[in-house]
Amino acid sequence: MDNINLPDEAETDDRFTDTERITAIIGTNLKRLRLERGFSLDEVSARSKVSKSMLSDIERGRKCPTVAVLYKICEGINVSLPFLLKAPDKIVEVVKSQDLARKGEFDIQQLFRYDIQTSMEITKARLEPGREITTDSHGPNVWEYIMIIDGVFTFALEDEEYELRSGEAVKFLANRKHTYANRTDKDVWAYDILYYGG
Repeated sequence: MDNINLPDEAETDDRFTDTERITAIIGTNLKRLRLERGFSLDEVSARSKVSKSMLSDIERGRKCPTVAVLYKICEGINVSLPFLLKAPDKIVEVVKSQDLARKGEFDIQQLFRYDIQTSMEITKARLEPGREITTDSHGPNVWEYIMIIDGVFTFALEDEEYELRSGEAVKFLANRKHTYANRTDKDVWAYDILYYGG
């Protein structure tokens, strides 16, 4: 996997928890922005009113700053909060074959975790024969895209029901209760994309 070269870039693979991942991203971004602006830790400390030791710990990924501390840092170095939280752009991200993991009634393969830059996550899912799952809203502005790889998939939204076969797809606003079902004797395989962009 090739990434844009950043100083002391932190790994962000699945060995890290979400908190560890965002802590590493903040530290990497803070150090890069500080160096780009030619600031020492002392200067950033004076500008932001955040202690030098705290700034050093943040840059090294040892401490996850509070929102109040992040706000002070952003004010001190003149950068927006989203910019400080932005994960490094990846030129190429390759997903190798993975084992399926159980998530509720589905067996899923996480292809691409939620990404703040694209506002989406992508999974490959298997729904076993005879399974029917009803799920609540994914959020007020979340769109879901389901593409059937193999099998016959039944999808219901409110009073409408749709049967989809291999090669077919459905897109819907996932802000209300909906049902996924496999009413056949064979597995259903599908790609599922959740888009949080509104």
